[in-house]
Amino acid sequence: MDVNSLTDSLTTVVMQWTQRGVRFEPGCWPEKKTAMIQMLYEDLSTWRSEMKKAAISSAHLLYQLAPAPGVECPDRVAFVQDAAATLLNQSMFLRDGVDENGKTRNFAHPAIKDVIQKFFYTGSYHIAHRQPDVFRTHVPNPCLATLNCALDGYLKNGTGKWFPKFSAKAYASIYNALLGLIEETSKNPYHGPRLSEQLACWAREGW
Repeated sequence: MDVNSLTDSLTTVVMQWTQRGVRFEPGCWPEKKTAMIQMLYEDLSTWRSEMKKAAISSAHLLYQLAPAPGVECPDRVAFVQDAAATLLNQSMFLRDGVDENGKTRNFAHPAIKDVIQKFFYTGSYHIAHRQPDVFRTHVPNPCLATLNCALDGYLKNGTGKWFPKFSAKAYASIYNALLGLIEETSKNPYHGPRLSEQLACWAREGW
């Protein structure tokens, strides 16, 4: 999100609050508008950075994006890229094999669980604990889609330690596609209840 978008968003919120009768302290708005926007911009930048760190850590550990100990690998970057390409094929990075009925376990890979719990529940931001009514009993679908975007970005662009700028503009289409797929899965008579229970379980464990 750029400065102009933040300005528009903040102005909209202030207008909504004003319509609800919320009063601001003298000298707060619009006198401190620039400082507020700067604070929001810096916080969002840190937020994205922490999300990328969590994605890198979880993906590297749980997607096995490194040669096994004792195995010689003359080109580590090529190894990581090949492993990532395999995971991205048909979105295999989102799955965790099959269940007891031979059905695909969608959005269930341990890496997804790990990055969600690290970022939303146990990380430095503790976002879940700031909004317990939203996160205590269930991981929200938009949060699942957002973290899957981070993993997607790492697998597509990473070399094992880094991936390019993670921005809303660059990932909007991927986010919308993933969210649509999650919501479609949620409506499925078989996979929907299983996904719901899985997200509830992750929330309980993260809390």
